[in-house]
Amino acid sequence: MRWWEIQLIVRGFRRRNVLQYQLQRLTAYASMFCMGNPQHKTPEDLTGKLYFDRYIEYLDGSPLTDEEILQMQAEMAAINAQSKPPQPL
Repeated sequence: MRWWEIQLIVRGFRRRNVLQYQLQRLTAYASMFCMGNPQHKTPEDLTGKLYFDRYIEYLDGSPLTDEEILQMQAEMAAINAQSKPPQPL
């Protein structure tokens, strides 16, 4: 393998490790909180924004409306109508 390929693989592994980073941030926050350091109100205040926090900001958590559900079902039906069934061997 070339060096640039190894760097991309390692970068991909690190970017997929979001749950570990969240757990480490929460553990550090909990240990500081129980030791009496009330200056940080949330774990995000302790570490600042991490690269994966920007994706959480776009998720508002609101449920889908009936119109959105029907639109998505129509799109799925159109995609399924375009695809061909697999041929038997």
